[in-house]
Amino acid sequence: MQPDSDDKPNKATRSSQLAALGAVLTFIACNGLFVLIAILAALGITLVINLHIQAAAISLFALVTFAMVFIAFRKNKLRGPLILCAVGAVTVIGTMYIHYDKIIESVGLLALFVSAIWSWRTSS
Repeated sequence: MQPDSDDKPNKATRSSQLAALGAVLTFIACNGLFVLIAILAALGITLVINLHIQAAAISLFALVTFAMVFIAFRKNKLRGPLILCAVGAVTVIGTMYIHYDKIIESVGLLALFVSAIWSWRTSS
């Protein structure tokens, strides 16, 4: 007896779930570290984060999100999430290395989130 196709998620669904995880990790690498440092500082623990390593981590997670949305795009052929994710990734990476602006970075992060969720919804 063969299992139903609904029992096992397809490649597009898994990549869309990983895209959402990548968007969350991008947000945590960007904004979550400040919260962690503030909590540790309140406890009397000093932690210094290298801004270049943080920027590289944010960029890496943005690219992972784009790669996962691209894999889902190859399966479902819906261009909207891919274009939105590309714009978000370029925006986030541009704010890391060209000109930093918190509002523009937040817009890029929002675009990554929306594209990952859009891709996930269309793949399920």
